[in-house]
Amino acid sequence: MFSTVFDKAIKAFDWEDYKTWLFNNKSELNAKHTFKDSKKYHHYAFSEELVSMKPSRKRQDILKGISNITRYLDIKKDTEFHELWLKWLKKKEIRWRMNPKTDTYLLANQIRIEDVLKNIKSLPEKYKIFATFVLVSGLRTSEAIEAFNNHDKICKDEVMELFWDRGTKKANAIYCHPLLHDKMKYKTSASRVTKNLHSKILGCEVRYLRKLNYTVNATKIDPLLAEFMQGRRGNVSQRHYFLPLLGQNKTKWRKIWFKMVLEKVPFT
Repeated sequence: MFSTVFDKAIKAFDWEDYKTWLFNNKSELNAKHTFKDSKKYHHYAFSEELVSMKPSRKRQDILKGISNITRYLDIKKDTEFHELWLKWLKKKEIRWRMNPKTDTYLLANQIRIEDVLKNIKSLPEKYKIFATFVLVSGLRTSEAIEAFNNHDKICKDEVMELFWDRGTKKANAIYCHPLLHDKMKYKTSASRVTKNLHSKILGCEVRYLRKLNYTVNATKIDPLLAEFMQGRRGNVSQRHYFLPLLGQNKTKWRKIWFKMVLEKVPFT
């Protein structure tokens, strides 16, 4: 039933106006990929083929493409496709998550930091520096890009105070290793990171570097401090408690990450 009505809407669909809408509401790279996925996969909407499809990156792209089409139709044509789409997904128990939540310590055994470091070492200098920063900082990829690009403004005495709050996503404060400090003199972007730090090149997705970071900090330094640096605990109102912990553990953190990473990934 839903698929028939949706198919009729697609037959009269203004793809050029939809493309303009995407580019006006998303980053250029995101809009480009979303438009491509929407046009390629729209026929999966409300289909049994989608119901039987196993969780995968392709299924995520399909869900993203169709979800944006339904939102566009609701806004432009005053329909209720998006609400119907979400209800249908819930009814069919189709979830966005590609894989069950990965246990951090199990992941550390599956993805060896030694293998990742070997791949980082072979990267071009600029991406070697950025990938190393992501690993030692434990920031989410988007946060790492912003912190990296604004390093000179944020970094004071080898500590970068962020205290960013995006709903459930938080970033508090992290260390800046002295061997990386003088290397962060250029800008990077999400499109460059996506292209040059692909999982086929890095050996794992960039976001997994955050999990490897947490495992090292929690097991070798302090679990509470590790959670604070990843934005899982504490906030700007508790900085008076956590920032002294950063100062007390700075030397230990520096030595651990130098021995584990920086002496194995030399920079020019």
